[in-house]
Amino acid sequence: MRLMCAILTAAVMGCGGCDGGSPTTKDIFWWGGAGRTNGKFFKPRGIAIADGRVYVVDMTGRIQVFGPDGRWLATWRLEQINRGYPSGLGVRPDGCLGVADTHNFRVLIYTPAGERVQVIGREGGGEGEFTYVTDVAFDADGNVFVSEHGRVPRVQKFDKAGRFVKMWGASGDQPGAFIRPQGLAVDRGGSVYVADASAHRIQKFSGDGVLQAVIGEPGHGPGQVMYPYDVAVLPNGNLAVCEYGNNRVQVFDREGASLGTWGGPGREPGQFATPWGLAPLAGRGLYVTDRGNHRVQVLPVPVGGEGA
Repeated sequence: MRLMCAILTAAVMGCGGCDGGSPTTKDIFWWGGAGRTNGKFFKPRGIAIADGRVYVVDMTGRIQVFGPDGRWLATWRLEQINRGYPSGLGVRPDGCLGVADTHNFRVLIYTPAGERVQVIGREGGGEGEFTYVTDVAFDADGNVFVSEHGRVPRVQKFDKAGRFVKMWGASGDQPGAFIRPQGLAVDRGGSVYVADASAHRIQKFSGDGVLQAVIGEPGHGPGQVMYPYDVAVLPNGNLAVCEYGNNRVQVFDREGASLGTWGGPGREPGQFATPWGLAPLAGRGLYVTDRGNHRVQVLPVPVGGEGA
């Protein structure tokens, strides 16, 4: 594995009122590069962090595990990838990893060591059934939230045993409906954030599916988003959004006001080519899967808190 360090300069678009001041003089680093061997990536997608371990899935059907400094620790492969590759990852409160097995219409649960212990869902359009699963997230009680697109773009909720609880959503651009729900996050209060990629917005719901807020609108300026593919709740309560279309990361406060953007299109450190997912780690910043550049970048975005 090759680890590269650089100074983040012009790649930082602005900080606004971000906690901790401007990161323009802080180091960033990345690791990876194109390849199929350990520590390399082919179009990395989902990313999740638990207990200081960074999990990344790419379009080889591998889950790779790294230390927070990018040191490769382990790899395991999904059992079935002939139909397509997973897109999203989430971490259960007990440290198990949830995998959005997109084209196999299910969610897979693995131990941190890579042992599969649970399967949720099957193909179909009914309760507890999926078309194309895009992401998975968990609340503090272990309830499972799953986003999907296809027959009906929606979010489904399951209990920790994998039993269907409820679902919400419909096809459309009106509030509460979805065009392509791509990314999920759950905050400490149990609210569910959905990155509705093709509607260029983030929607916030209660854990029972009641719409609470709509954040963002289509565009390229502060407070606007373009194809948001992932969303993460930071330890300080702010919201980070990975913009596939704008090749950047944007942070919003709890009221939905933009605090700044980081990145821009390109191949230099701090720049992105269709970033897909992101995850925070306190004391480090935001870990971002830079899909088109086949790497993971760590941006010195203030995230606050004592742990991810």
